[in-house]
This record gives sequence, structure tokens and C-alpha cells, in this order.
Amino acid sequence: MSELRAAGSPYAREFTDLLQALKSRADCSYEALARRSGVSGSALQRYCSGVGVPNDFDPIARFGKACGADARELLELHRLWVLVDAGRRRGSPRAESAPGPRSAAGPTPIPAQTPATAETELAEMPVRLPGDEGDSAGPAVNTHVPAAGSTTGTASSVALGSGPARVPFRLRLRHLRRWPVLAGCLLVVGVTVAGTVLLTGGRPAGADDSPNRPLLSAKCRFVAMGHQDTCVRELQLQLKQAGLDLDVDGAFGPFTQMRVVVFQLLAGLEPNGVVDDRTKRALYSDRVKVRPWSPERVDRRVREVFTEDADRAGGIAKCASNLDPLYSLGNTNGTRNWGVFQLYDGTLRELGGTPRKALDPEWNIQAAHRLWARTHDFRAWPSCDKAYQAGASKSGRSKGPKEKPERSATP
Repeated sequence: MSELRAAGSPYAREFTDLLQALKSRADCSYEALARRSGVSGSALQRYCSGVGVPNDFDPIARFGKACGADARELLELHRLWVLVDAGRRRGSPRAESAPGPRSAAGPTPIPAQTPATAETELAEMPVRLPGDEGDSAGPAVNTHVPAAGSTTGTASSVALGSGPARVPFRLRLRHLRRWPVLAGCLLVVGVTVAGTVLLTGGRPAGADDSPNRPLLSAKCRFVAMGHQDTCVRELQLQLKQAGLDLDVDGAFGPFTQMRVVVFQLLAGLEPNGVVDDRTKRALYSDRVKVRPWSPERVDRRVREVFTEDADRAGGIAKCASNLDPLYSLGNTNGTRNWGVFQLYDGTLRELGGTPRKALDPEWNIQAAHRLWARTHDFRAWPSCDKAYQAGASKSGRSKGPKEKPERSATP
């Protein structure tokens, strides 16, 4: 981020300026904002000073909400974060605003050429094409035409086929030889346009205004956290059709973003939770179809694997993911937890797994059991283990009074 700012990236400056403005308006220390947002004060200071940018938008969203940002400001924060993050990943800070060759990994779009521009360039082709290399007469349109009866001439620009100017026959013949080239180019353009019309139903190439793919329309160009509209509803419908269960309520919240991350991972895209064009097209391609386990099946399998302490293992799995095999939570350092037992990225590497493997409930449960077997306890899940023990303790106290009459009634 510091390199981006040093290079003069307008997006990096706008991003940090907005963060600093929100922080000033909140009139709180970084420590107070850290307590409100759950993001460390040192990380917030790095983001605001332009020294770093998170791999995940979630820390920025939490910071903005802690500062009292409204929906419009959160939307602007997300837009700037996407631009800055994209520039950083390309390794070309000014790729968004400066012209030049495209980076191999850079997604910076190149504006489509308009038909008027194409026609202009083709019309000028006879003038600009060399075709006369080694000819001392020079370019065809800037010729030296001698005046009648004069030993000296004046330079003039002569347009092909215009005016009464006397052009030597050899030059006129050279121009005539170029017309077949122009005609050939126009023919190629005509065939290409006709093919495009047939293939796209009369729509320009790249346009996606089909009512069956509204996410690719101009209306849904930007779909992000905090939005509540029909575009978000369409996103949720497509995720649900892919097998990712969620409420279709038209509100883009953390759970919807979680499902986007999982879909991107299964589709072979970067799992960053950003609904870009590649993600939208993948949603409509039907190449991801998930048949997740039900919570009942997950619970049953957990108890079958953790025979040593089935109830406790089942309680911890329910606490960690609510028995959802496609659950995934992001951390403030850019890593994520995956699957039934919410296995951390670093733990996955230790166990020889990947995030994609961790979304397979069988692999996830078996990997969690291997982790348990190292110490024969559930210390790898301290928060959930503590919650389970507290619940079991309350449950035991509630059963106590009911058990005494039963024992006393026994002879």
C-alpha cells in the first residue's frame, strides 16, 4: 500500500483519505476502535496510514461501522478497496489510470473500438499503408506536382480522385492498386459484423443484457456488501441453484459473502468474496453443482468418528459451524477457517489439506479427529469447548432434582 501511495495511485490516496476522515469523525483512539470492531489497533493504524491493505474487505467494513459510516460510505470504502487491492495484485499501482501495456495478470479492461473509429481507420488505410517502399516519389498523398510550363513545383496535398490536379499516371495507378486492399478489409469487417449479429442475436459483442442473466447487465454492474436490491436477490438465487443454501432476501450480508467465497473456491476462482464479472459468468455457467450433507448427516458422522467422546465432538462441531459443511469464516489477517470443524489455513497445511478438501465433510471430520488424537482433548477449539462445557454443566444441574425422586423410589 505504501508503494501504491508513493507511486501516486489516486485510488490509494482516496482510500486512506476516507479511512482517516472516518477515524477523525469518530474522534476515538485506535484502541477504542479496535475494541468496537474486533480488528487490532495496530492493523487499523496501518490501513489508515497507507502502510498496508487487508486481503479481505471484512476488517475495513468493521472499521467503517465502528466509525459510524453510513451505507453510502461503506459502499465507497468497498469500491476503493477493490481498486487498490486489484492494483496491488497486478503489481502495477497505476494500471487503473495510466496507459501502457497490460500486465499478464491485470484485468484492466480495454475500451472497445467503436464502429466509427473502425471505419475511419479503414478509410485512411490507402494513405497510411507503405506499399511503396524504396520509391523516391514519397507518400501518395503528399506529392510534388509540377506546374504546367514551370521547372519548379509546389508541394500540395492531393486527395485521391478529387479536384482537377494533374497527378502522374504512375501515381494514380499506385492508388488504384490499393483499392483492392481496402475492399478486402471492408469485406472482412462486414463478415465479422454479420457473424457477430448471428451469434449474439443482434447485440454487440460482450453485451449481456439477456433477461436470463441480469447480473451481467449494467444495472447489476456493482454488487457488494451492504447492498439491498434485486441484483443481490439474483446473486442469492444463483448461489442457491448451485447448491449453496442461504436465505434469498435481497440483502448482501456476511453470510451471502461467505457463500460467494465458497462458490469462487469451487469454481476455481480467487476466493475473495468480490462479485466480479468472472464470478457472475461462472454462476450462469452451471459448472458448480453442490450436494451438501444435511446437518443430521453431519452430526451422525461426527459421532461415528469421535467414538471416544461423541457428544462433546458433536457439540463442538455445532458450535463451530452449526453443522454446515460449507461454512467459512474470514480472519482479520486475511486467512480463513473452513468446513464442519472450521479448520484454519495453517492447520490445513499441517494436515496435508487444502480449503477445497476442507469443504468435503468426510475429510474435514477425519482431519479434526487426527487433530484431536494428538492430545486426546479438544484444545484446538478452546472457545467452542468452553461453551460446550458450560452448556453441559447447566444441563446437569437442571436434571439433578428430577433424578432424586427416581433413585429414592427404587427399593
